[in-house]
Amino acid sequence: MRELRRLGPVLLMVLSLGLLPVQVLASDIEGWWQSWDSLLLVSVEQGQARVFAAGILNPSLVKGELVSWSLEEPLTDAENPDANLRSRSLLGLEVGDGLREKGEYWQGRIYDPRSGTWYKSRLSIVDGQLNIRGYIGMPMLGQTRVFDPYEPCKVYEDKVMVIWPEAKPPLCAPK
Repeated sequence: MRELRRLGPVLLMVLSLGLLPVQVLASDIEGWWQSWDSLLLVSVEQGQARVFAAGILNPSLVKGELVSWSLEEPLTDAENPDANLRSRSLLGLEVGDGLREKGEYWQGRIYDPRSGTWYKSRLSIVDGQLNIRGYIGMPMLGQTRVFDPYEPCKVYEDKVMVIWPEAKPPLCAPK
């Protein structure tokens, strides 16, 4: 036991220098994440991460234009190559597929509703932010979107974050 206590600081130093792989825990990736235009809900079930489009700004930027929408007339998956799926709402849409833990990241596919395309992807936590890297072929040939932890009290100037009615986000608790 005494030997293990002595190894503690050494192990921490090795981890901090990146000499050993750091595992992203399910509890690290799970939760609510926001970007400049959307809100994601990430849950982990049976070793697989599920990613949902849980909130979208209204009005929202669509093809360079601000578009107002409602739950009765939602933003739809209009760019989907499958014509049968183009009328489905983006709000609540599962945008991750096959995301499984691979050491320091989760690997699978991510759907981009702006293009209607599935990309290979890696999800990781870097400095407390969720990084989603979508790519074709190799990760270096891709783009990363960064999401911050969700702030339920955040004000979006002249917009409002409309949240998926079936989700249960944290509530705003004024300080």
